[in-house]
Amino acid sequence: MKTIYFLIFSIALLSCQKEKTSLPIEENSIAISSQLKTDKLQTFEFILKNDTLISGKEGTKIWIPRDLFENYSNGKITFELKEFYSKEDMILNGLSTVTDKDELLESSGMFYINFKEDDKQLKIKNGKSYKVETPNKPLADSNIYYNDNDSIFRWELGKSKLKVLYPDILRNHAFRISVGKDGIGGFFKVTTLDSLKIAQKIDSLKIIEIINKELSKDEALSELARIFLSETDESDSDINNDKTLSEAEKSYKLKNRKQFHYNFSEIYSFTDNKLGWINIDEVLEYEVEKNIILKNTKKYNDYSINLIYLNNKSLLNHNLNEFKTHSESVKIVGKIKVVIYANSGNKIMYDSFYIDKNSKSEFDLNFKETTLDKLKQELISK
Repeated sequence: MKTIYFLIFSIALLSCQKEKTSLPIEENSIAISSQLKTDKLQTFEFILKNDTLISGKEGTKIWIPRDLFENYSNGKITFELKEFYSKEDMILNGLSTVTDKDELLESSGMFYINFKEDDKQLKIKNGKSYKVETPNKPLADSNIYYNDNDSIFRWELGKSKLKVLYPDILRNHAFRISVGKDGIGGFFKVTTLDSLKIAQKIDSLKIIEIINKELSKDEALSELARIFLSETDESDSDINNDKTLSEAEKSYKLKNRKQFHYNFSEIYSFTDNKLGWINIDEVLEYEVEKNIILKNTKKYNDYSINLIYLNNKSLLNHNLNEFKTHSESVKIVGKIKVVIYANSGNKIMYDSFYIDKNSKSEFDLNFKETTLDKLKQELISK
């Protein structure tokens, strides 16, 4: 009999332990959100004696001048860095892409940057700045945005400009230097992101003229001209639609073009004197603004509403208290997935649906029970 009681007690204990690890401990949607977050914090400790370079796990590089701070007393600095380049990380960490003027943004990457000396917050000297180099090519019309709040993301347009370090093809050609994406060797020039295409086209015209004088055949030159002067730099339709080429010839030309683009890759950076949250974004043009009405019969304490733009790295996230009807104005770009979740006791409840410019405007919420892992998949899947 004692053995039976022991077995029943053991099974009950194991069941309780399993439930505790798979369901949220706290009883609101904010607590669920905290458990969805990925561990993105990286910390670096150092004494700032010289100019210092720090590289993040996802490729962000931060250049720190030795005289950057006004209140540094030569102690150990703790540098905090978070990098968000993937859309999945942005979704799970509850980030949003909307400005303080209610403009919809599309992100090329977000960071959190901070410096402390022991428990003291370090302050940057007037006129001083650090430099950030990003591993990814930003969207063409990107700017730098800031946010001072860790939980409400309404981005404010900054004054810093994205700069591009790109190969000086004229000097490199003169010295017969080939430069790859790693940036080893060769000469480079600097311009702002919004001036890059114009600068490259001017250089390309000059290099084509120079090579024309050096070569009698211009087959390779027409390829150069197509690459540099095309309105859509990455379009391969001219090769793919050429009926005179065999599949093998198309493959060969596409491979050469890809290598050519690789050799003319750029390095993107900006300098800044602000700490906290930083976002590289461009304003996203929307098709139509639509009023969405959510109807709810449940009485949960808190709700998290997530709008995920399927074709763009754009997302909105905010929390609501108990409601019966909620109206929300949504800027429509393509198809948007809406995921709403809440906590009922120790259960995670959710509903999801899709909207676009042609969809209906009113939705009756039908909450279903789920687990934390399944909710993660629901949020990041299309």
